[in-house]
Amino acid sequence: MYKTDIIKKISKEARLSQRVVGDVIDGAVKAIQQALREGRTVTIPGFGTFYTSERKAGQATNFQTGEAITYPARRVASFRAGAVLKRAVRKQKTA
Repeated sequence: MYKTDIIKKISKEARLSQRVVGDVIDGAVKAIQQALREGRTVTIPGFGTFYTSERKAGQATNFQTGEAITYPARRVASFRAGAVLKRAVRKQKTA
């Protein structure tokens, strides 16, 4: 499912224009990105938690040349699914 599919579905259910729904989704994504950039976590109850973690530097091997390659430490975005979302994926009854 793509972003446009989500926008169409929500606009039909909420009886709002696709433009308004698109703007709201864009605003939510930007707010989540800004919070993660600042190192804060974003929790949407029942859905899940977006957070950042530090990935340490390390080494890998290039299989074609056998050469060792080092990669730098970096901060990455992660997501932990909430209980309601987990139950919905398993098709169990939600609370």
